[in-house]
Amino acid sequence: MKMLRTAIVTSAIGVLGSCLLPSAHAASPSMPGNVNAARVRAQASTGRDWLINGRDFGETHFSPLRQITDKNIGGLGLAWYLDIDSAMGMAAEPIEVDGVIYVSAPTPHAYVYAVDATSGRVLWKFDPQVKLGYGTQNSYAARVNRGVAVWQGRVFVATGDCRLVAISAASGRQLWSSQICDPHQTGSTGAPHVANGKVLIGYNGSDDMIRGSLTAFDGVTGREVWRFWTVPGNPSNGFESRILQTAAKTWSGREWWRFGGGDVWDAITFDPGTNLVIFGTAGAGEVEGTTPRGDVPGGAKLFSGCVVAVNADTGRYVWHFQASGKHFQTEVFHIIVTDLELHGQRRHVAITAPRNGFIYVLDARTGRLLEAKPYGTVHWADYIDLRTGRPHETPATGAGPGEGGAGKTWWPMSYDPLTGLVYIPGYDVRPDRRPGQTPQEGKLFAWDPGSQEVRWFVPEPLQTNSGVLSTAGNLVFQGEGTGAFEAFAADSGHRVWSIQTGSAIDAVPITFEVNGVQYVVIPVGWGSASRLFLPASDMATPTSKRGPSRLLAFRLGAHMPFPTPPDIVPPIPMPPARIGTRAQVAEGARLYETHMCGGCHSPGLDGSGAWTVNGAVPDLRYAPPDVHEQWDAIVLGGSHIAQGMMSFGVQQHYPDVTPLDENGATAIHAYVIDQTWKEYEQQQQLKRAEPQRGGL
Repeated sequence: MKMLRTAIVTSAIGVLGSCLLPSAHAASPSMPGNVNAARVRAQASTGRDWLINGRDFGETHFSPLRQITDKNIGGLGLAWYLDIDSAMGMAAEPIEVDGVIYVSAPTPHAYVYAVDATSGRVLWKFDPQVKLGYGTQNSYAARVNRGVAVWQGRVFVATGDCRLVAISAASGRQLWSSQICDPHQTGSTGAPHVANGKVLIGYNGSDDMIRGSLTAFDGVTGREVWRFWTVPGNPSNGFESRILQTAAKTWSGREWWRFGGGDVWDAITFDPGTNLVIFGTAGAGEVEGTTPRGDVPGGAKLFSGCVVAVNADTGRYVWHFQASGKHFQTEVFHIIVTDLELHGQRRHVAITAPRNGFIYVLDARTGRLLEAKPYGTVHWADYIDLRTGRPHETPATGAGPGEGGAGKTWWPMSYDPLTGLVYIPGYDVRPDRRPGQTPQEGKLFAWDPGSQEVRWFVPEPLQTNSGVLSTAGNLVFQGEGTGAFEAFAADSGHRVWSIQTGSAIDAVPITFEVNGVQYVVIPVGWGSASRLFLPASDMATPTSKRGPSRLLAFRLGAHMPFPTPPDIVPPIPMPPARIGTRAQVAEGARLYETHMCGGCHSPGLDGSGAWTVNGAVPDLRYAPPDVHEQWDAIVLGGSHIAQGMMSFGVQQHYPDVTPLDENGATAIHAYVIDQTWKEYEQQQQLKRAEPQRGGL
């Protein structure tokens, strides 16, 4: 893949609204978006602003603010709210600098908003003009965005067509745009991070034959400075570095290099103390006939399923630790870097909880494994050998990491140095599961890294919930897929405050102080990439999935009435007559998954419960009559490619998917119609069961 390495400096485009921020010289302390390393370090102990992802360089998601406490939180009320134009919800972590909030929403165009932090007034809104139609992964990535970075007067956002865009924090004008990867292959969904003036970003696609890398761009010019490839490419083309040549020895199988993996789609932490960028990678792509070489130090298929550390200035490899094993691959998510007492010794550590149900404590300078323990039910391994770092796997169970047991996905943890606990937004086996319930429930775990045990946990109704914020007020904040935004006592886990927002929460809460007043802000609205490939019932309730996308701001003493959204249940249009035999319907169900329909429209047609044309991926059960009439033109002919619906009548790549013929398209249509009738009949039964309204 030929990378475009030259930044495109452009004039102002895509600015919506007016510029309401003062213009200032780059050196001025009052410059909008004035974030630098000195300010981040200076505010480590004050917590006035939320300048970078995680608030501090260690990404602890902890604030030393203590105006709001577990004792007075009963007085916390809504200060303001802002409706956000995003049919795909919110998954971002906002950034707040000098009373201005910068936040992104997919919409599916990665709009960036600058918002007054005390009133909710929009100062400017930027549209990066994301293009759809390159490929399925481009379409998928354009519908997810997890946030921005702000540095030295610039706001940085990554896009679904795999660009990194720099915006003026003062005016909302585009400054430059640089290509991260090939948009025909994938897109970028994560929040950029900054290290020594370089903007760091990766992209997603490990499940879809995409070769991963982490790239650093110059924050001023947009020029690519370095790129660290996380897995080797085709050996016949040579290797970009000696370390990749070494990594290639841990791969095997027929044309293994075609299957990629190791993508850096979220976890990136810069540690100034070691000048290392410490990041997590996803698993390896599926390789036919692969026999991993478990006798190679560090495990198989490097650097997939790893924590990797590189020099922040050069991108040169320093160390790695592989959380994956011989038989099971995993993804490594959010990494906290901090100092803590471990076995009577003060250690500078990196802490991560991958998908596999273990939490790892590594030496941040060397990558040496210091501790690794499960925090819930784990089936795939008995323990991790601290000497070798390898898991003692139990492949006979047939369950991979996170399957049927404890685990975690990308939502960030929090480390509170006052309680000494790590708060993990995870999930675990649902005890006493009843009919109709999912096998796993959400759990907020409080993990003690010193004693390597769970101090407390809170069970949650749904498997998928938001990121975590802890504060010096002895509080832990988390949003839930049910729409509840809650606070718990950090030392005991006792629930001390809760409000029902009406919208599923999949974003990250933050807190900051403006004019002596502490605010807590949470984006709400059913979001994140998970809504495209997980059943809706795993992530939201029938009501919370229909709630609006909003920014909500809370402070003590505020009394704004909460704008409870109306729950409007869209009716399912009467479906067309059933087509096909039972065998064709069954074949359609199979093709629905093998041809990636379930990767966007939700598996098993457990989707959003609405037909939307404003950026969301529509629930096919709600398709209007004209969609059924144009089925072959849409599915085989690509008539809706401008909206991101590819033609499946031709070969699809990343991953390779064989073309559908008319029989296959008809079978999928028969399956969709069959499922629609079931839902339609159920909705009609509920309507008939409603009590008759009227006078006495």
